[in-house]
Amino acid sequence: MILALTFWSQPQVFTDSWVELASTVTLIAFVIGVYRHLECHKTGCHRLGRFTHGRYKLCRVHHPNVPSDGRITQEHINAVEH
Repeated sequence: MILALTFWSQPQVFTDSWVELASTVTLIAFVIGVYRHLECHKTGCHRLGRFTHGRYKLCRVHHPNVPSDGRITQEHINAVEH
């Protein structure tokens, strides 16, 4: 009880705590947003989406034009351009 009264009676501690909490929440939200932007857009897949397919980013497993071994050759690039 005494610790709670000490915490609420000191305005410097109270405001610093809220600033730290808001900063931490903002940082966590930013990291989650960046990760959600970079991951594969297939539901349930958490790999990084490296290949664009329309407006979606897909990983090598879910992209229809990526070979199964993940290696893209010049022939694959030429086929997509035409």
